[in-house]
Amino acid sequence: MRNRRLAFALGAALFVLGPGAAAQFSSKKVTLWANLDLTTLNCSNGNDCWGYVSPSGREYALMGCSNKVAFVDITNPSAPVYFASIPHSNSTWADIKTYSHYAYIVSEASGVGIQIVDLDNIDNHVVTLVRTLTNPGRSHNVSIDTKSGFLYTTGSNEGSGTTICYDLRTDPSNPTKVGPASMTPTYQHDIMPYTYTSGPYAGRQVLFGSSEGRGVEIYDVTDKNNPYLIKRISYPYVGYCHQAWISRDEKYLYVDDEFDENNNGFTTRTIVMDVSSLENAFYVTTFTNGCNSIDHNQFWRQGFLFQANYRSGLRIYDVSSNPTSPTEVGWFDTYPSGDGISYDGAWGTYPFFPSGTVIVSDINRGLFILNVDEAVTKTVVPAGYALVKGSLMSGGLPELVASDDSRMTIKAVGSPLSPDAPVQIELSAKSQSTDPRMLKFGIESALHAPNGNITIQLYNFKTNQYDTLITTAASTTDGTVEVEVPSNRSDYVNQATLDVKALVLWRAPAPPTGWPFYVDVDYAYWTIRS
Repeated sequence: MRNRRLAFALGAALFVLGPGAAAQFSSKKVTLWANLDLTTLNCSNGNDCWGYVSPSGREYALMGCSNKVAFVDITNPSAPVYFASIPHSNSTWADIKTYSHYAYIVSEASGVGIQIVDLDNIDNHVVTLVRTLTNPGRSHNVSIDTKSGFLYTTGSNEGSGTTICYDLRTDPSNPTKVGPASMTPTYQHDIMPYTYTSGPYAGRQVLFGSSEGRGVEIYDVTDKNNPYLIKRISYPYVGYCHQAWISRDEKYLYVDDEFDENNNGFTTRTIVMDVSSLENAFYVTTFTNGCNSIDHNQFWRQGFLFQANYRSGLRIYDVSSNPTSPTEVGWFDTYPSGDGISYDGAWGTYPFFPSGTVIVSDINRGLFILNVDEAVTKTVVPAGYALVKGSLMSGGLPELVASDDSRMTIKAVGSPLSPDAPVQIELSAKSQSTDPRMLKFGIESALHAPNGNITIQLYNFKTNQYDTLITTAASTTDGTVEVEVPSNRSDYVNQATLDVKALVLWRAPAPPTGWPFYVDVDYAYWTIRS
């Protein structure tokens, strides 16, 4: 098939909303970098979106449109550059995923098939349509298990095939169809393919299928020639099970139902399932933010759930603190006309860019590029402590969790001539992120001795030792010392347990006035940005 090379700059034509225009959109802890509207994208409606990061680290939004997929350089999110598109027949529905340096595009328009686009030269703003697989002729959705290297289409129409599997491992530019005509006997509106790398299911490949009025169906597809249903999970008032995503700890599956608001009168409802045991998976509960809008697509990333919920736009939940009843911590409403029950507004979102930039594809208003830093920055306080050196005079853990003048008081022990710090306390907490974009530790304390100092060490789980980040003069009244890990922040988070630890030491010159001295500790905290 003849290659089609597309490279053209449209940056000068972009309509990027400034602060005044952005004010029309309501938001909480999310701000607008830029918005590329449908006129700029030259299409009648938006649909799904995905992202791609090139080997150089540059970031790209892949925006699904009625007649094309648009490629936008968002490395500078406030000045995006729409530089190329891959056209397809007009359709309300289209979907995109990536593997290696390829993008895979499907649509419900007849004959679109699977378009395979080479992104190897994307940093030069060139993308190449390598080929189109004509069977299946159309598909509603495409999903890729990047760990195992298999692509799955859903809602396809190749004979009896509705969930079709392709092997990308040998030649991702020319996938090979594998397995039966359909990996599932029932129609799946969407799937999340997932490979387990540890635990009792290590090596198993499964599909979490959103199976219309049946609920969630879990299939084992490890043997591509022998896929089988492990478990079907229903839930109260099933309408149209639409899409699902699993949490990092592989315990919870978050599910959205596209009909439950319209048919059953719910406010925006997210269904929570326990999938820690696939054979015994079960419905747990639901949660809502009280909006009337229909929920559509959602993804878990680093302790937060990002939802594209039609007329109420992007919604962000902190699921790290309470995974079954999370707090909504931020939003950006891309459809300011109201939150009613209608298929307008935010279709999809992509929250996986290393920079933290989040994109939203909106049916009516095109591509939104958003700054969610404030929403995904958490202050966590000690969950435990150990007094390594010193004598506890008063207080305990409750006194460390707020700057409220309620203090833990520690008395120095040992000899004033000893080089060992006479007061040492180890503090521990839980991070929401394995690879935070910001990691700070701060402590508010008073050392009741002149000319003393304070040392802060953070535990490096890669080297299994404490690293000294700062030694500075200690305040004799309440004063805060804060340190930030400048790089390799994931080394300071236990990748298995999410633990973070700090060791704080206080010293005073020997012999200090009024030995033994005392330390009051008012507040200790980590500031962590996912």
